[in-house]
Amino acid sequence: MSPRDALAPLALTVWRLAARLRTVPKGAVRLVILHDVAPDRVEAFRTLVDHLGRTCGLIGPREAADRLAGRCDPDGRAPALLTFDDGFRSNLEATWAVLDPLGVKALYFICPGLMDLPLSQQRAAIAAHVHAGKRREADLPPHLALMSWDEVRQLAASGHAIGCHSLTHDRLAGLDRPELERQVGEAKGRMEAMLGASTPWFAFPFGDLASIDAPALSVIARHFPLCRSGIRGLAHNGTSPLALPAESVDLDATAAWQALAAEGALAPLYRGRLARLEHLAQPGRTTP
Repeated sequence: MSPRDALAPLALTVWRLAARLRTVPKGAVRLVILHDVAPDRVEAFRTLVDHLGRTCGLIGPREAADRLAGRCDPDGRAPALLTFDDGFRSNLEATWAVLDPLGVKALYFICPGLMDLPLSQQRAAIAAHVHAGKRREADLPPHLALMSWDEVRQLAASGHAIGCHSLTHDRLAGLDRPELERQVGEAKGRMEAMLGASTPWFAFPFGDLASIDAPALSVIARHFPLCRSGIRGLAHNGTSPLALPAESVDLDATAAWQALAAEGALAPLYRGRLARLEHLAQPGRTTP
């Protein structure tokens, strides 16, 4: 067992004790990020969902948007919204197995430009774009595939929400205006054409500060009112809607470490990065 995993139970206990002294801001929402839910991790996902349901409660995308917009009374809660990045078919299968029987609604961020590729090209595109070339196509697990548009429509029809994760999962920082419009605006147009509905939700690929800048956020703001990052923290009514923090959870980690991440215990380490993202999200800002 690694030192991290060995210390996780004690750290979780300390974090929960300290939580009694913290004030939860109005409209708080714990956005939780998941990616591929491999077949052998479905039970770990079930355990995480059960944990979140018991400890903070789970809400759907519509209620989360209402809370972030201040359309709710202060209640001292920070319920969790499950979000899935990249549009993997394993997300759909995990939803069928775990979320739908519980009536839990989630948010799925997809890349329409990758989904529109022929099936024979999609795994290479996942390696090149989603994994940024750090993994070869041959190294991807056999189950890894993208949802089809019919499957995404099925999710939407059953009450889940679909968000945009850019056109082809390219890093947005440093792109010129025409390419930003392609990655954001064209992606929105394709989604609306295929799904027959618009979405307020965008999540920029990779989610870190190196992957976003002020010009990209200004283009996102023209097309989407809500932008989720991958920087840890608690989203709430006072957060910039273009700089929403979220907690990424690794289903391969121990249950204690997953709980630490999901409950926000790692967020204090990211305060500086979150403040920088908030600064970039202010109107008129430019990247230095």
